[in-house]
Amino acid sequence: MNKHIFTYGMIIFMLFAVIGLNADYYDSVINLTGQNLYLGLRDLIDTNTNSSYTGAKTQLFQNVDNNGNGTVTCVYTGRIYTVNSSYNGGSDPNTEHTYAQSWFTTASESIKKADIHHLFITTMQVNSSRGNLPLTNVANHSSSNTDVYYTNTPRQSYRGNSSNNVQVFEPADQFKGNIARALLYFNTRYSGQGLVRDGVDMLPVLLLWHNADPPDNAERARNTAVFNYQGNRNPFIDHPEFVARIWGGSTNEDDIELSIPELNITSVYPNPFKSSLSYTVHSKSITPISTAIYNIKGQKIYSDMHALPAGENKLQWSGLDSSGKQAPAGMYIICVESEGKRATTKAIKQN
Repeated sequence: MNKHIFTYGMIIFMLFAVIGLNADYYDSVINLTGQNLYLGLRDLIDTNTNSSYTGAKTQLFQNVDNNGNGTVTCVYTGRIYTVNSSYNGGSDPNTEHTYAQSWFTTASESIKKADIHHLFITTMQVNSSRGNLPLTNVANHSSSNTDVYYTNTPRQSYRGNSSNNVQVFEPADQFKGNIARALLYFNTRYSGQGLVRDGVDMLPVLLLWHNADPPDNAERARNTAVFNYQGNRNPFIDHPEFVARIWGGSTNEDDIELSIPELNITSVYPNPFKSSLSYTVHSKSITPISTAIYNIKGQKIYSDMHALPAGENKLQWSGLDSSGKQAPAGMYIICVESEGKRATTKAIKQN
């Protein structure tokens, strides 16, 4: 996820602002689902009218994505830059349009270009390399045809071929959820801005990224900073469960649902982990439970079966794949299933 550095006081202030605002902001759509929710959100968030790209970039570098100490961070590589009090992306680093400008329909082009909800700070070289490539998973990170972009941070992004042999760009694991929610916002906010590019349907992978990398406090604070400037919010940051209500998928994190699910993963420890981890599964009944571990590409790397009594049960994953090899560092999804019920959580493996 986006790990910009915010002062403790700033985060607390912005989170209280979000809590107070959201009670009214989403009242008109809070009980909607499917297409009704999608269209209701479009009506709700179409209030941004800023068309000054220069003004938007100044906000981006000096306020929204400034780490608070005169530095900014490349979202794709984690590289940190020191910028002066007037810098707005004129050289390196510069500004990435997550929804590429060449994909814009003609309606409201200047507003789309200046919409900070999909603008992020990037290293100039990586911005150029991404260009207008679809954002999805690269099939083989170690291929000779794959370019890797990183500094000395854990973030690594890739340009290479998808499983369908189309050249694509894959952002770093730590920012995949932010990218997904930015694109889902753009598709919802602007009519006609689809998620199929160069024959690549980005939506299925965006849903995976969204679920694997949920919003954190920094992303929520950023959402409020953008709202304070341009007057609308990204609803999928405030209400991640809206994604499943519109496009389907897991609703385990639905903050409207207050009942305890029949099957749930209640803890993962340690997380991040280096060699092995423990996870606690709560079931309301005696039941056989299957566990599957998926990497960020959605590939199943390990599976197991357990016969568990009702209540809390502690299970372990050794960090090995099904062939007995150590899984590489990265983000993984733990999925447990039983009799049609499903629960998921994420874990991060370090070197």
